Amino acid sequence: MANPVTISDLEARWRPLSSAENDVAGSLLSDAWEILLARVPSLNDRLVTGSLSQGLVVAAVTAMVLRVLRNPEGKRMESIDDYSWTRDNAVSAGLLYASDDELRLLSGVRRGAFSIAPGF
Repeated sequence: MANPVTISDLEARWRPLSSAENDVAGSLLSDAWEILLARVPSLNDRLVTGSLSQGLVVAAVTAMVLRVLRNPEGKRMESIDDYSWTRDNAVSAGLLYASDDELRLLSGVRRGAFSIAPGF
């Protein structure tokens, strides 16, 4: 299955993108989709069979990409006097990532009493 997430999905969750941003966003959408396919091997099958909502996939992929687009420099902290800023740890890990919660949602792992969730 092809990536179900489009530039329009990003714009609906954020704002209209410029043509330069469109190019970057398109690449990031493709990268995010590939990351999820690698991290959740059953993703395609679950989408095709309907056991996973396409809306959840759209939400996860757009969240991954918007983390990068909203904060491309990865600033986590910034000071004014004698200016300094701190880079977010996610940036040093490669910026584009799926959070543990997103991976759990997409993999179908349930959290609850007496359950052990695998590490992602």
